[in-house]
Amino acid sequence: MSDPATWELHGYAMTCRNDCIATHTGELPDALQYAIDSKKFQAELNGCAAVIMGHRAHDSLPNSKGRVRTIMTRGVTALENKEGGWWWNPATMTLDNMLRMVASSGGRIAVNGGQTALEHFLENGLNVLHVCRAESIAIQDGLKLLAACDRKTTVDDVLREEGWDLADRRLIDLKAPISLSTWRRFPSIEPGDNFQLDV
Repeated sequence: MSDPATWELHGYAMTCRNDCIATHTGELPDALQYAIDSKKFQAELNGCAAVIMGHRAHDSLPNSKGRVRTIMTRGVTALENKEGGWWWNPATMTLDNMLRMVASSGGRIAVNGGQTALEHFLENGLNVLHVCRAESIAIQDGLKLLAACDRKTTVDDVLREEGWDLADRRLIDLKAPISLSTWRRFPSIEPGDNFQLDV
């Protein structure tokens, strides 16, 4: 009998320098879209067995790479394969059961926003979070990566308050520029599973 599949759950987010991921109406500015399309950010998502995201993120980010995509929704009974991906209701189907259908061979699973999807997994098993920040972009009165953020409270503040440790922070794109912060919450994954990008 073969070993059961195992999955590594990693959060991925691209924000601007003031921690916004979209305008207050949910639109993605061209400058932030350019950062999301950067080769190094996209290469990490390409290495994942599946990508989980919310409905709004799915609508705003076309699946041009043809990745296995799971969209969180209350609009299906449990899990349905339709309209560009697997539509999953986490209220009626467990994560493990969903992954057995979507990524039966195991591997790294990306949680790639938006705010609702990421916060769901921050409370349900996510122990590694990679925050890429487009340092030259700011969105006034935009939608923050985490709901607890405000003008004075940053993503870093919220994560530290919730017991996360900053494992690494560095520039991954010198021209843009784009920085990468990797946060971990114990128990964590093995060191060999680090998110690695070369400038």
